[in-house]
Amino acid sequence: MHAAQLWELLLERLQNECGCSRAELAARLGSSEQELERWIAEGMLPVERLLRAFPQEAARALRDAVLGIPKRPPQGWRPSPQQPDVEAPVKEPWRSPALSDVQRRFLLECMIWAREFDLALIRLYRQGRVFGGVFAQIGNEATAVGTAYALRPTDPIFPMHRDIGAHFVRGQDLKALLATHFARQGSLTRGTDGTVHYADPARRIYGNISHLGAMLPVAVGYALAARLRGEDTVVLTYIGDGGAQTGEFHEAVNFAAVQRLPVVVVIENNQYAYSTPNQLEYACEFLADRALGYGCFGEVVDGTDVELVYDACRRAVERARAGEGPTLLETITFRVRGHAEHDDAGYVPEPIRRYWEARDPLQRYEQLLQRHGVLTAQQIEQLRQQIREQLRAAVEEVLARPYPPPEEAYRNVFIEPEADSQGH
Repeated sequence: MHAAQLWELLLERLQNECGCSRAELAARLGSSEQELERWIAEGMLPVERLLRAFPQEAARALRDAVLGIPKRPPQGWRPSPQQPDVEAPVKEPWRSPALSDVQRRFLLECMIWAREFDLALIRLYRQGRVFGGVFAQIGNEATAVGTAYALRPTDPIFPMHRDIGAHFVRGQDLKALLATHFARQGSLTRGTDGTVHYADPARRIYGNISHLGAMLPVAVGYALAARLRGEDTVVLTYIGDGGAQTGEFHEAVNFAAVQRLPVVVVIENNQYAYSTPNQLEYACEFLADRALGYGCFGEVVDGTDVELVYDACRRAVERARAGEGPTLLETITFRVRGHAEHDDAGYVPEPIRRYWEARDPLQRYEQLLQRHGVLTAQQIEQLRQQIREQLRAAVEEVLARPYPPPEEAYRNVFIEPEADSQGH
């Protein structure tokens, strides 16, 4: 990275973290604005002055330049439980040059489906109609939808419990999803398991393992098997900030990097591992910084900006398909609800909640599409109402189904012996 790029990185860091204008920067460096502009234009970097005036911010910018890991977290963000800058400006969402307006409407539709599905399950959970927990992904729609959309339909995904948006991108049947949560016949788990512990090989969806770190070795193993079979595929798997602290995460990412396997690991940093904040989970500033130690690529993005997430994941997928190995893609987002609906998340400080409420991924994307004439507010509301009506009808139909017969509980537990020619 040359001096001009480093200046750009440093100026962005100082603006985000200190709210420091160029005039304030010049004053703290003991120079005039004209002299500062000359330094920038000529690529001169007064490192000693910078480190004296901004010891932490300048040191981090220099470190990031060495690591070469792109970092675009939300302005004013701080790892929990630090108080974010609630007055920090909310950036205009990114517009991808790779997307058409038709594709943007599809992304919005999937995000609305994810939000309305969660809201419906929360209501039904309180009515005692849902079996198991409800792990709402509200606030994570942009990450789930944006990452899944960056793949080919033949690429496998290993979504977690907060990635329902990815299921909608893949065209999963709504009634099958509802039947799984209601433990009714017709579900992908035959009514024997709730949430999204299912596999749908036809759609290349392989559901989460409750011990989330254990998902990564399976996903990496899939990538290795696909390579041995000569398949052109990229595997997308997800993990949270908490799951990224497990030994299985390390073993899987290390193996994928050594073998240069086509894997994209999305680290959904939603601030809390159940009730444990970031700063009690790990000591580095960003989890993607670990990519340097593994010898793979890493990137950090604002996980509430769907097209920014899409572009970052698309780049990772292209690298993986070109044989350049895995990527750690860290999306900075927020878990709006508790760990599940039994958890009121009273441990989250109010300023953190306020900060992320201003960065609601669905609301921001709706506003962006309106500003650029992709959809009107009336069209968006019509779409939302259509989705609600379809959801309501599907809920009524699935709840009217019978529960599975008791013997279903014994299927797929033991290998069933094959009958001989005489039926024995």
